[in-house]
Formats: sequence, C-alpha cells, structure tokens
Amino acid sequence: MVVVSFFLMLVTLVFLSPYSDPESFRQSVALNVIIFEVSLFFALFGGFSLLLFWIRTLKTKGLRRKELDSLTGISVRQGFLLALMVLILLIMQSFQVLVWWDGLLAVGAVIMVELYFLAR
Repeated sequence: MVVVSFFLMLVTLVFLSPYSDPESFRQSVALNVIIFEVSLFFALFGGFSLLLFWIRTLKTKGLRRKELDSLTGISVRQGFLLALMVLILLIMQSFQVLVWWDGLLAVGAVIMVELYFLAR
C-alpha cells in the first residue's frame, strides 16, 4: 500500500501538476489536488505506521504474538493521526490560512485525540 501510494503521488506530481494554476481553481485542477492529497495521506499513513512500528520493535526484543499485535495497533493509530495532522496543515497552507497558532491548534487536537485513546 505504501509503495503504491508513493508511486501514485509521484505520478500525480509529474503528470498532473496539482498546483499548476492556483488562480483558477477549475474542476480538473481540483480533481488533481484531491488525488494528490489522498495519495499523500495514504503514503504518510503507511510510512508513519511502519516507522513507528519499527521504532517500537527496536526498543523491545522477544515479544509474544499478543504484545506484537498491541504494538501494531498503536503504531497504526498514531500513524493515522500523524498523517491526518500533516494533511490538515497542508490544506490550511494551500488555502493560505496557516499561521502558527492555527498549526498549534491542529497539533493540540491530534494530541488530545491520542490522549483519549491512551486513557481508555
């Protein structure tokens, strides 16, 4: 999934040029931007999940199956939240409304969602 997402993102950047004409946001340009952002989300989601799982398995050696499943679930959830946060910041930047306090609010919202899951 990660390789396919990175390939789709690369094809989108090379052939479709999603941000070629920011002044006229026609339907074809909007479709290119949506394809780019969806492929970026899945690429980041898979990449962050794999990276977080790899970091967790380096810290702990000799895990049993149940503990490994738990680490997988946590890594996938946090990878999803990190990819969502990056995509939200990217969308805010593309609409030119991203300032540092809005970015901190987006990061704080993702941290609060993660703290909710950790508290359960």
